[in-house]
Amino acid sequence: MTMKKQTLPWILNPLLLFCFVLNSHAVVTLSNGHVDGFEVHYDPAGTGPESPFGLHIHDESTNTHYEPAEVILQVNEAAYGLQGDVFASATRLGWTGEFGWVLPATQSETVDGNGDPAMLFLGVASDGGGVVWTGNQFKISVISVGARNPGDFAMYRFSGSGSFSNPINTKNGVNSSDYLTISSIGGHEHWNWAFSAAGEYTIDLQASGILEGQTYLSAIETFTFHVIPEPSSGTLLLIGLSAWVAARKRVFNKE
Repeated sequence: MTMKKQTLPWILNPLLLFCFVLNSHAVVTLSNGHVDGFEVHYDPAGTGPESPFGLHIHDESTNTHYEPAEVILQVNEAAYGLQGDVFASATRLGWTGEFGWVLPATQSETVDGNGDPAMLFLGVASDGGGVVWTGNQFKISVISVGARNPGDFAMYRFSGSGSFSNPINTKNGVNSSDYLTISSIGGHEHWNWAFSAAGEYTIDLQASGILEGQTYLSAIETFTFHVIPEPSSGTLLLIGLSAWVAARKRVFNKE
C-alpha cells in the first residue's frame, strides 16, 4: 500500500504537466468564413515581442487577432474539385496532378448550395499604422517549408485581363522569388490558395517594409494548414445513407 501511495504522484505529475502545457498552448482551428490568413500589422506603440511590426492572422467574423502559432488553417473537403482553370491546365503551376485543393479568391465560390460557408475565404490584409511606407507596399516572403509537407503550395490569381499571377509556388523548393507584394496597405487582397495533396503543411513566412529609410522585419512565423482528404466513394455513400435515414425519421415523426 505504501509503495502505491508513493508511486501515484509520480504518475500523476507528468500527466498534470502535460495537461498544463496543452492548456497554455491552445490552438484554434479556423475552417470557414472570412479570415485574413496573412495580415501585416504596424503599431508604433506596440509592446509585444515582435512589435511594432508583425505578421498575424485575423478572423474577420469575430474580429480576433491571433499569433500564427495559435492557429490551424483548415482546408475543408469542399475545396477539392473547385480548382477551375489551374488544375484543368496544371502546367500553369508546373504541378503534375490534375486535381487538388483550392481556397478560392471569390467569396461566392466558398459557400455551399444553401449559401452557408463551406470553406475558408482566405485573404491577405495590412495595416500601415497611418504612415506612408516606401512604395506604399509590404512584402511577405516564404523563408522555408516543412520537410514533411505532403505536397506543394501556391498562391495565384487571374487579373481582369485574364493574365495569370503566381508569386508563391513551392513546386521547385523555395527561393528569393517566392514572395507576395501587398500593394493595398490598409486594405484586403484575395488570392487562390492551392494545395496539391492532403495532409499538414507548415510554411515559415516573414513580412517586411521600408519606412523612412529603415527596413522593418517581422518575426519569422510558422503557419500551419491542415488539408482534409477528399471523401472516398464509401464515405460519400455513408453520408448519403445517413441523410436518407434522417429524412425517413423526420417523415416518420410527422406521421
